[in-house]
Amino acid sequence: MYEVEAKVRLTRADFERLKKEVPKIATFKKHVSNRDRYFPLNKNFALRIRQQNKAAVLHLKKKKIEKGTEINQEIEFNIRSASKMMNFLKKIGIHLPLKKEKEGDIYQWNNMQIELNFVKGLGPFLEIETIVQSESAIPKAKKALRGLFKKLGFSPKDFESKYYLELLEEKRKNMSE
Repeated sequence: MYEVEAKVRLTRADFERLKKEVPKIATFKKHVSNRDRYFPLNKNFALRIRQQNKAAVLHLKKKKIEKGTEINQEIEFNIRSASKMMNFLKKIGIHLPLKKEKEGDIYQWNNMQIELNFVKGLGPFLEIETIVQSESAIPKAKKALRGLFKKLGFSPKDFESKYYLELLEEKRKNMSE
């Protein structure tokens, strides 16, 4: 399974515009509040523990970005306790979780998920993602993503080419200088 996604950093005006436009073309699914803790394993792999509302999920992500589009291979499963899993990872030598907190609304449009999110420390973003089962389906998924972004007023040149964690780390470094 491959998750194909892209995101655009939004101005406050674009965020407010999209809050009105997206519900006209897509079906509201749910409001989420995510608390993510990442445990980087190496440059391309990370473990993520996500607390979403009251549920907790462990993800193993193999990540890469191609021209602003993320292509992630993921394995995920529900866990009973995020805190117990974090303690377990620390005990086996996986330390220093990186934190990301995100709140937003999720909509469904065809086979794509549209998210209007606010990321703590970074501001508002539009994310669009789709899931494909094979690597050969990725080019078609990327084309569909670009089409939906265009429908919402954005082009691939607007895509954020960095992961949220990179953006948060840059902000942290700039604040400490």
